[in-house]
Amino acid sequence: MARKEKSNAEQDLSSFMAILIMTIGALVVLLVSNTLVIISNPENTTVTSVVTSSLYGQADGGEGGSPFPMGNRHKEPRYIDVHPDRIYLFPGEIVLPVRELERPGSVLEEFLEEVSQNRQEEYVILLVRPHAGEVFRRLSRAVRDRGIDLGTELFEAGRDVNFEARQAASQRQF
Repeated sequence: MARKEKSNAEQDLSSFMAILIMTIGALVVLLVSNTLVIISNPENTTVTSVVTSSLYGQADGGEGGSPFPMGNRHKEPRYIDVHPDRIYLFPGEIVLPVRELERPGSVLEEFLEEVSQNRQEEYVILLVRPHAGEVFRRLSRAVRDRGIDLGTELFEAGRDVNFEARQAASQRQF
């Protein structure tokens, strides 16, 4: 009959416990910091774009439903279609070359000043086309420097902006 030897080896789990305590501590810090952000700004309004639903018509909810279920219901959007060499301002479909971004007193400056004065009711959506990253960064900096809420949408190069659908839907009462 074989004799079983009793092992006298003990396992030390103190290093594992230290790692576990540090991980729990990091999670608590994240929880507290997120909670403080939420508590400090209870009226935080999430600004989302309404471009998607305006391009594809009214939502499936029928006539009584909101035409823009994904969009901001508290503010009206103003659009800037951003191309690598030019920008379009909507409404009005004003075309501006990129060099207008730097010129003081330009139509773009007037557009942003108008939105800035109505920032409680309006916000800007940048429709970003391929290869327009640098123009997008400059425009978004200009918009944010004025304290205007900003939304963005990525658009394909050849896709048209169906602004008439947005205007028609916004005139309906919901």
